[in-house]
Amino acid sequence: MDRKSKEIRVLMVDDERDFLEATAPPLRRRGFIVDQAEDGMKALEAVQKHPPDVVVLDVKMPGIDGVEVFQQIKRLGSDLPVIMLTGHGNIQQAFETSRDGVFEYLTKPCDIEQLAQVLRRAVEDSRLVVPEEQSGREVRLLFVDDDGDFIESLTPALGRRQIRVTSANSGDAAIVMAKEQNFDVALIDVRMPGMDGLTLLKNLKSINQHMEIIVLTGHPSTHDAVFGMREGAFDFLTKPQPVEVLVGRIRAAFNRQQQRVRESQSHVIETILEKQPD
Repeated sequence: MDRKSKEIRVLMVDDERDFLEATAPPLRRRGFIVDQAEDGMKALEAVQKHPPDVVVLDVKMPGIDGVEVFQQIKRLGSDLPVIMLTGHGNIQQAFETSRDGVFEYLTKPCDIEQLAQVLRRAVEDSRLVVPEEQSGREVRLLFVDDDGDFIESLTPALGRRQIRVTSANSGDAAIVMAKEQNFDVALIDVRMPGMDGLTLLKNLKSINQHMEIIVLTGHPSTHDAVFGMREGAFDFLTKPQPVEVLVGRIRAAFNRQQQRVRESQSHVIETILEKQPD
């Protein structure tokens, strides 16, 4: 069985035994293999002895807390996707840990189906591989921000990393460009005069359903983040971001976009073949 089709192994880390016992069975019924650890040290041991596909960490734990466990996992050189789960919701901490590479930040109690979807998405993103014939193709990026200096400051660095930037200073201008050109990824600011970024997100998705969209904001907001994800945003990041972090998220979005395009093409071909007479 190849890596992409095998079962997903989840490491649940929480000092609340009742929470672990309540969460593990429904995840197992959904096809996940669930390992458990009740503190940070046991979690780090489990990561090395029985490597999972994804880790779910409670933030508030005695001894080594979830943030420290996450940092230790990264120091081990692991690229495991990590989901932070806590009953102590803190949007600023969520954005800070997301900036450091946490895949998702959820609050307890968390709907099991929502958790299952995030787990699958985290593993899917970590397994995305760009075919060799496409690995060198530049990313066509639509960068939308009313701050022209901000766009100009990033464009040269993105260009050196095979990300071709087309810029727009408003939502209306971005819509015109999206209708005229085929972009792989859009990077859009939330706060803009006229059409805001979240409205633009919906419009861009209606124009090109395969385009992956990353939302940027200098003003973290739980409402904006939740709305953006529900409308299909690939990621929601705070400004400013280190260039390498931004490039990494753009590349991940591009990989997802390429996978979606290939799946769509395969579906079209299968539909055509099914209609062919025997």
